[in-house]
Amino acid sequence: MQKILKTKRLTLRPLAAVDTAWLLGFWSIADVSRMTASIPARVDEDFVRGRIQAAAEGDEAQTSIVRMIELEDGTRTGVVSLDRTTTQEPFNLGYAIHPDCWSQGIATEAGQAILDWADGFVTPKYYVSGHFTDNPASGNVLKKLGFMPCWRAPVYSTARDEKADHLYMSRLI
Repeated sequence: MQKILKTKRLTLRPLAAVDTAWLLGFWSIADVSRMTASIPARVDEDFVRGRIQAAAEGDEAQTSIVRMIELEDGTRTGVVSLDRTTTQEPFNLGYAIHPDCWSQGIATEAGQAILDWADGFVTPKYYVSGHFTDNPASGNVLKKLGFMPCWRAPVYSTARDEKADHLYMSRLI
């Protein structure tokens, strides 16, 4: 499996132990964690190390492809992922971008890169994703990536400690 993906201005590489402190700070930003379903409001080093280890294991099993997003100068800007429980299920696209890098097209560019790469081996030939409806910018990213709205339902957000309105989306290849 290809480990490092490159675009015109980004490098997408596997998470590593050297990312622990950066991820700890990144996932501790309320504006980041509250827009995810699974990142808690308070993270600690054990949580981050566990995520890095799970990403490495998922990479080998082709069930979780998680990549750090870096600019050309090595500045970390966020994380993009494709996750699924088994290889028979569709991948779920996820991403989180540092607030300092919002509105720069990074999520769209990173999302397109990981989807283009995965199109070469993914079965079944569709993807799922979604966003909390109070995060329309994420919905715009998904639309640019070819995702279409499917249904709405409340989803539990660990950081919010409550359910929030969520729009599910899908993309057929």
